Amino acid sequence: MQQQKKASVLGDSVSTYEGCNPQGYSVFYHAFEIEQNGLTLWQDMWWARVMNWLNARPLVIDAYSGSRAAGTGFPAASCEARLTNLGRDSETPDVILVYIGMNDFGYGVPLRRRHRFGPEDMTVFADAYAHLLRQLRRLYPKAWILCGTLMRTRLRGEPEWKTPERMAGDTLDAFNEVIRECCREASCVLADLAQTGMRYETLDGAHPTADGHKTLADTWISCLMQQDLPRAMKRRDLQELSL
Repeated sequence: MQQQKKASVLGDSVSTYEGCNPQGYSVFYHAFEIEQNGLTLWQDMWWARVMNWLNARPLVIDAYSGSRAAGTGFPAASCEARLTNLGRDSETPDVILVYIGMNDFGYGVPLRRRHRFGPEDMTVFADAYAHLLRQLRRLYPKAWILCGTLMRTRLRGEPEWKTPERMAGDTLDAFNEVIRECCREASCVLADLAQTGMRYETLDGAHPTADGHKTLADTWISCLMQQDLPRAMKRRDLQELSL
C-alpha cells in the first residue's frame, strides 16, 4: 500500500478554518462563517478535497486571512516566518499547495518593478511571488510545489456577477500571467484555474461557500489531471470526490 503523503498550504483567508491554522493567525472561517457558508467539517475545504485526491494528509495549513504575497514582513506569504512554517515536529511536506494573490490584486499591489534591472522589491507582486517559490524550493527541495492561478467568483442568487476584472490596480489576468511566469521559471506545477473559466460560489464575492469549495477543489483536480505528476502522486478519479 502506498504511504500517505504530507501536504501543506500557503494561502490567505480562503484557506483558513477555525482550529486548522497556526496559533495566532487571523482566520476568516470561524463558527459563524462556517455555518453561514454551509461548511460542516474541515474536510469540506478545497485543500482537504485536493489532498484527499492526492492521497495526502494535512501537515500545516499556513493560511492567514488578509495576507498578500507581497510585503516586507509578516504576514506576507513571501516572508521567512511564513515560508519556514510549512513543516512541523521534524516533518516536512511532500506537497505544497500555493493559492495566494487575490489580496494583492484587490488592494492594488504593484504588479512589476518600473525598471527591469535592480534589486528585488518585496512590495511588488512579481518579485514577491518569484521569491516565495525560490525559497520554497530551497527550504523543501524534495516537495512538489503546486500553484493555482486566481479563480473568478460568483454571488449566490446573482449568477451573472463575477469578480471585477480590475479593482485597485492591474487586471486579474495580469496577476495570473505573473503566476504562470513564476511557475515556469521555478519549474513548479501550475494548476491554471483561471484558464478554465470556472467560477466558485460565494456570499460576499470572495470566500467560497461549501459548494464554492467543492468547485474550487474540483477545478484544482481537473487542472492537475492534465499535468505530468510523478507516479508517486497517485491520482484518483475526479468522481471519487463527488460524495
